[in-house]
Amino acid sequence: MDPETYKSAMVSKGNHVSEDDSIDRNEPCKEWNYIRVDGLGLLPGLVCPHFDKTQSNGVARSVDFDSMLLKRHSGELGIGIDHWAALVIHGEKYRVISLPGKPGSVMISQSSDAGGERVVTQSLSQEGTPGIWIKEVKDGTICSTLCPKEGYVKDLLFVTPADAISKDPLADKCRRENI
Repeated sequence: MDPETYKSAMVSKGNHVSEDDSIDRNEPCKEWNYIRVDGLGLLPGLVCPHFDKTQSNGVARSVDFDSMLLKRHSGELGIGIDHWAALVIHGEKYRVISLPGKPGSVMISQSSDAGGERVVTQSLSQEGTPGIWIKEVKDGTICSTLCPKEGYVKDLLFVTPADAISKDPLADKCRRENI
């Protein structure tokens, strides 16, 4: 999250912010980095919400997330959840839900060869539909897989426990500053 977000109230009682409201893109971009903080432990690895958005530092979250996985957390599973998508877990099963007609990162097309297979790619500019991506680092490369629409949680979160989880040294500083 952009640190500037916390400096003043974004929404107060009685105010409404629409989906079209956004950061003023005419303002100069501010330099800042993502940090890894522990969540509730419901999902393994790193989770990136609003995966298909671009923040005030001018970089797509998906690009920063891939870089973070490669450079600092290559042993962890990555889950990128688009702004208009959600992962619903109910018992042993999960499903992906999204709002129809909303933009996202999932681009689906047919290949031009004789087989005409379905080709799934990731859009960095919200030209597709909302979805969820599973990310792994294999041999120094990010491997991205579109999360199936439904299935068993054990099949989705097929992660081998990370050899070591790198605690971000900035997490404690962030906590202290947000008390």
